[in-house]
Amino acid sequence: MVHTMLLEWSSFVQKVREFFTARGYLEVHTPTLLPYPNIDLNVEPVEVKVIECGKELRRWLQTSPEFSMKKLLSSHRRDIFQVAKVFRNGECGPLHRVEFTMLEWYKVGADYGYLIREIGELLLFLGIAQSYKVTRLEHAFEEHAGVILSEEEEVFKNNLLAYGYQFDDRESWEELFFRIYIQVERKLGLQEPEFITHFPRRLSSYAKVREGYAERFELYIKGVEVANGWTEETDAEEVRRRMEEYRAGRDLPLDEELLKAYQNFPPCAGCSIGLDRLFMVRMGLKSLEELYF
Repeated sequence: MVHTMLLEWSSFVQKVREFFTARGYLEVHTPTLLPYPNIDLNVEPVEVKVIECGKELRRWLQTSPEFSMKKLLSSHRRDIFQVAKVFRNGECGPLHRVEFTMLEWYKVGADYGYLIREIGELLLFLGIAQSYKVTRLEHAFEEHAGVILSEEEEVFKNNLLAYGYQFDDRESWEELFFRIYIQVERKLGLQEPEFITHFPRRLSSYAKVREGYAERFELYIKGVEVANGWTEETDAEEVRRRMEEYRAGRDLPLDEELLKAYQNFPPCAGCSIGLDRLFMVRMGLKSLEELYF
């Protein structure tokens, strides 16, 4: 079984590479050990101390190749992809690992709608699914949690009370949202892969926001989140503002090199897929622990 799993994994990763190279993407390789951490509101980077030329330096393992790849985009402005090992502190559970394998790619001149269609073609190419559906986030909340989602905290809390939800009034909008969304996620993509779109501004990450919604999506297959993508925000000052917001109260330095790269950043869309999870779903497994690697 272990031998078969390794062969299947090797073939799976090779097919992923074939898909992107056939479409003109350039495979790139960026550093795993970084002088600046990825700054993400819901992800904790792994900090390490290294000795270089007799000096002790503070470094971080990448939580995603995102920032490094964006620096390449700024200077080369072409479609790129990468299969990389990434690390996230505090991860635990059947769908989480501190270390896992990520596929990340960027398409110049595209938006998140293009990526949804491209992922649909990738799933077909990998033999995972022949079709998919697209659902707005607020519709998923109403269908699976019976709650009308609002970005206004007071309105959202009143809606929760009206539908019989109990909570501490000191809980923030984000805390309440994710507490309910965990339950919603388990019901997504059960019949076919399901893209969730139209995230509120509060959950925009580094996506462009238009008409009050972030141009981003999450992909679910059999209740498992496997992808997260968006139309990239290209305004350097807006990106700086969000980075400052996401690192508030955390001892994480800003990557000024990245912010400088945004001065020449092309319009594009980017996506990441947890390859371990996608492979797990393809093999019909219930836990990453069953992968044997």
